Amino acid sequence: MGARDPIPDPSCVLVWRPDGFPPVAAATVDGPVHRPSVCCLRSTAAGTRAVVYRAGADRGVAGVLDFLTDAGPVGGRGWTGQGVLHLLDPFLPRADLLADPHLRPVFLHIQGRRTLPAAAARRLRELLPALPLTTLPPPV
Repeated sequence: MGARDPIPDPSCVLVWRPDGFPPVAAATVDGPVHRPSVCCLRSTAAGTRAVVYRAGADRGVAGVLDFLTDAGPVGGRGWTGQGVLHLLDPFLPRADLLADPHLRPVFLHIQGRRTLPAAAARRLRELLPALPLTTLPPPV
């Protein structure tokens, strides 16, 4: 990513159950969805971009999340931050992820949260829509 490039490579993957996603139709009409609490890696900083992998029957990368805040501890249960979720329609199915030699090692046995190797991050950026980084302040 260049210094002036508004579209960053994602740095991590978050795995969510299907019920963690709002309906695509609502997000398409209303735009990105603010998420006041997103489980994340301790190293997450404001301006970090993550891809969100949907577990379950329609497995695949179904969203892009831009963190608006640094990660903060949550009662001994891990780390969370505030972010903005962009739903993908269509989403990037698991079969496509596994067919790519840069992405297969990341998504073959995906669980929880993990950082992305640089080659996988660049490949995801190439495959996903060109979404400029959202840096709106979180709602008060």
